[in-house]
Amino acid sequence: MPLFFMAAGWLYKTKPVKDYTTHRFFTVMIPYFSFGLITLLYWQLIERHFRASDMGFIDSFIGLIRGEYDFLDFNVHLWFLPCFFLTVVIYNVLRNVVGRRGTYIIALGLSAVYVVGAYWAALPSLPWGLNRVCQYIGFYAIGNWMSERKLSSKIEAGSKPFWVVIATVLLAAVFVFSLFGFTNGIFWFIIGTIGTVAVGIYSILLSSAGAIIFNNLISFLGRISLIVLCVHGPVYRVVCKFLSVVIGWKTDVVRSNFLFAVVIVVITLAICSIAYMVIDKVLPWMIGKSKRSEKS
Repeated sequence: MPLFFMAAGWLYKTKPVKDYTTHRFFTVMIPYFSFGLITLLYWQLIERHFRASDMGFIDSFIGLIRGEYDFLDFNVHLWFLPCFFLTVVIYNVLRNVVGRRGTYIIALGLSAVYVVGAYWAALPSLPWGLNRVCQYIGFYAIGNWMSERKLSSKIEAGSKPFWVVIATVLLAAVFVFSLFGFTNGIFWFIIGTIGTVAVGIYSILLSSAGAIIFNNLISFLGRISLIVLCVHGPVYRVVCKFLSVVIGWKTDVVRSNFLFAVVIVVITLAICSIAYMVIDKVLPWMIGKSKRSEKS
């Protein structure tokens, strides 16, 4: 999750509050409600009957409106979208009100205070993941800071072996922290920060190295990432069940087998890719697009 928010912050550009909020609602929340309703109906009509769940349609629909992790049994991964929407809107408001430096300070401060507070007390879950906004907005700020400091250009212009060493040392530090159990409270924020920075450096190095196949693959996965987020949960559960029936293994055993796990991931991504291409042509508004934006 820190990496997702850091990558999104890398792409952030300050815009007027009203225009930016409207744009983000159509590109984030319209897909959330669209795919949320579709997967909710699928869950209620089909999958719920094969699982131990007592959450009825009304409760599930209210959960969709609330957008909280604990109330999205039918497609729990959707929690990310309303949380992301609030994060980017709040961050943009801060940039318009207190400026660049003030936004960095507030965002990092919110995340630091939240993770420390969550370590010492059970903090309440809030609608649209507002509590998680406080947890992750600091990583969004880090990504924005890295972009505005033109870290990509500096790495590309610098010594590649030097930056490889820096990224490797940072990842080694994450491993050491995790190995000795320093993964809670402020340590969670620290290892999340150095881990995302390390992956960011590696990504820049791979991109600048002319790895065409890698770059094209990552670019394609980036384009379909919204579809993957919204539908991969129901899809991979169906794929798991199908494979378990074909080979005669229990689904838990299929999931725990590395080879079959890879096969499940590949099949799931293939199905999500097909879904993206169909929706992009037929119902582009479901993925935050419009005919006008397509032409432009």
